[in-house]
Amino acid sequence: MKPGKTLLNDCLKHLNALPNIQVSIDRKSLTIAGVNADGILTIHSHQQSVQYTYKIQPFVNTTIAELAISYCKYLEEKTGQKVILFVRYLSNAVIDRFLKHNIEFIDTAGNIYLNSPATYILIRGQRPPTTKISSSNITATTLKIIYSFLQSPHILQSNYQEIAKVSGVAPSTVSRRIQDLYELGYLQRQRDGNYRIVNYMKLLERWEMGYAESLRAKLILGIFTPGGGRSFAETTENIIQIAKEGSFLIGGELGAAIATSYLRPQSATLHLPNDDSKTSVRLKLKVIGIAAKMKLKPSSEGEIILIQQFGINNCWTNYLENPDSNTKIDFYGEILADPLLIHAELLLNADQRLRETADRIYHQYIEPRGNIFREKKILKGRRS
Repeated sequence: MKPGKTLLNDCLKHLNALPNIQVSIDRKSLTIAGVNADGILTIHSHQQSVQYTYKIQPFVNTTIAELAISYCKYLEEKTGQKVILFVRYLSNAVIDRFLKHNIEFIDTAGNIYLNSPATYILIRGQRPPTTKISSSNITATTLKIIYSFLQSPHILQSNYQEIAKVSGVAPSTVSRRIQDLYELGYLQRQRDGNYRIVNYMKLLERWEMGYAESLRAKLILGIFTPGGGRSFAETTENIIQIAKEGSFLIGGELGAAIATSYLRPQSATLHLPNDDSKTSVRLKLKVIGIAAKMKLKPSSEGEIILIQQFGINNCWTNYLENPDSNTKIDFYGEILADPLLIHAELLLNADQRLRETADRIYHQYIEPRGNIFREKKILKGRRS
C-alpha cells in the first residue's frame, strides 16, 4: 500500500471512532487552480453534513507550517468549501498555529480539530507514533533534481550526466534520487525502463515544501537590512542596478514586483552565482563585499536575504515560445530568478497580498510549463 493511503487510513480510524458522526470519502485526487487535493471527505452528524476538500500532507513542522496554511487558505478560497489536512503527526507548536488560522486537521496519533456546523471537536496532546518520523527520502540533492525537472521540461529527455550538470549535483547520485522519487510515488516506471512524472502539480508542491523545510536554509548566505536609517524602498533601485552588473539574481517580493507590476515589495531574496571553485572563506568575502556595496548591515530580521544559486538554471527562463531554447523574458529577464524560486519564496508567509501575487506568477509562468511537461514526460533511464 502506498504511504499516503496508509496515512489516510490511520487518520480515518481515529475519525470513525468519534461518537455521533459518520464519514464518507471520495479518494479521487483533483487539482484546483494549481493546488493538488487528494479527495473529498464528508462528515455527517445529526445537525448537518459538511463536505471538505482534503489534503494528505505527511510532514508538517514549524518551518513549513505557514506554507501549509497558505495552501489550505488558497484551496478554501478557490473551492468555496472547507479544507482538512491529514498529517503523520503535529507538534503542539504547529497545532497552535493551525488553531490560530482555523486549519482543521487529523493526525495518525489522534490529534483532531474539526470546526464546522456538523461538529466541533478538539483533541490535542496525543503522543507521537513510536516509529521515527522523518521527512522521507527527499534530500537537498533530490530537491535540486526535482527543480530541474520542473524548471526545464526538456531535461526530462536527457541522460543522467546532463541532469546532474543542470541540477548541480554529482552524477553518481542521480540514479538513486530518481529511484527515491519512484518509490515515493512521484515517478512512474514504464515497461521499457523509462520514467514519467505522475502528477506535475503534486511534484511542484512537494518541491515547494522541501524548499521551505530544508533546501533554502542550506543556501542562505546572510540576512541584512539597509544601513544608515534607510527604508527597503530606498534600496530597490540600487539592488536592480547591481543585479544588472551580474552580481546576483533578484527574487522574493522584489523579483515578483518586477515580474508582475502588481506588488509593492517589502523585501528581496538575492541569488548569488554558484561557483564551486570558491572556498567558504572567499564566498563569505563575496557576501561581505556585496553587502558593503549596497550599504547593508547584518540583521536576523532583515528584509534582504542573500542565498546561493545551485545548478546552472536559476535565471528566469521562458519556454513558451520555444521550449527547446533558453530565451529570456524581455523585461529585466536577465536579472530575475526563475518563477519557481520567486513563487516558493512568496509562499513562505501566509499573507494575502503575497498569495495573490504568487497566483499571478503561477498562472502566467509555471502552469504553462506543466502543460509543456505533459507533452515531454519521458525521462530516459540511461546511466551515461
